[in-house]
Amino acid sequence: MQLIFHIIFIVSLISIIQSYSISLNSVGKCLSELATQEFSNSYNYLQLSSKSGATNAYPGFSSLFIKLSDDDLSKAHDLAKFLALRKIKLDRLINPKGIRIRDKITRTSDISSSLIEARNQNKETLKKVQQCHQDAANVNDANVQDYLESNVLQHHIELDKLIADFQERINEAETSEKELIIFMIDEELLNTYGDPRKDIFS
Repeated sequence: MQLIFHIIFIVSLISIIQSYSISLNSVGKCLSELATQEFSNSYNYLQLSSKSGATNAYPGFSSLFIKLSDDDLSKAHDLAKFLALRKIKLDRLINPKGIRIRDKITRTSDISSSLIEARNQNKETLKKVQQCHQDAANVNDANVQDYLESNVLQHHIELDKLIADFQERINEAETSEKELIIFMIDEELLNTYGDPRKDIFS
């Protein structure tokens, strides 16, 4: 009787371990997709910076997007280090779709559309962070949850609020004053983040 009990216990334990392993793999897969998204975000913000600075001649917004590019690149690097140190098994760090420039970002033509696409991109990343957080919760991995909360989640929440504030200020302005508001925000951003062109032409 005891032998049968031990066999049932061992089979149950193996089943639990296999289930946990599958769930843990889903966490790793989600985190690798998040890393890919953060890397992609960085390049997409550079695309927006180029459009803002060269096409629309708004150096302040160009500086903002360069800063966002640097921030998301840093998040991607830190996440890759975290995955390596945690020794989470991955088939690949970057998912098969790879890093891509979003079609809608390449088609942006003004500051308002650039802000819309920047915010849409950030919202997608925020959803991925929340998905990874939930996957980690499903396997009681508090370490992954804590990492996401401390290093990634808050960053994207604050970024959404920042872009939303710019959009609100522009949208609430009278049609005749929108360009003036955009110019004023651009000056604020230039004073906050500086002008990267000085590093090139100095």
